[in-house]
Amino acid sequence: MCSGKVNPLWVLRCFQQGADGVFIGGCHPGECHYREGNYYNRRRLKLLRNLLEYVGINPKRLQAAWVSASEGQKFAKVVEDMVEEIRALGPMKKIKRRIEW
Repeated sequence: MCSGKVNPLWVLRCFQQGADGVFIGGCHPGECHYREGNYYNRRRLKLLRNLLEYVGINPKRLQAAWVSASEGQKFAKVVEDMVEEIRALGPMKKIKRRIEW
């Protein structure tokens, strides 16, 4: 329900299982229904992108956007742009190292 609840391990598992990209959508900062969740997510995204780069995954494969429920056209545009960018990066290479949970 809240982008602040997205566990970074879930994102890593998506890539481990072959996802070419991961999108996280959330409320606009300051408009979180759960008070501060999107602020926590924003900080986690910064660290997670650094971790992705460290393990050899292009951080552009992880994208996030702040989109409210009333912004359907914006959401569609964000997803279309992400799909184009991920296609340009090409398929994800297999992660050789297993991530233990």
